[in-house]
Amino acid sequence: MARKPEKIEEGKMEQQKRMKLSAKEALRRMRAFGKRREKFIAAIREGKD
Repeated sequence: MARKPEKIEEGKMEQQKRMKLSAKEALRRMRAFGKRREKFIAAIREGKD
């Protein structure tokens, strides 16, 4: 699950820094996307009730 941005005093949201991925890690995530996508869709459908 993604982390929520940290709140600062004035009520503004602070943008998180992006991680640098290696080519190997990027490929691994792309290959695993199908499984994560199905879980994500199932979670959304479950939460709409």
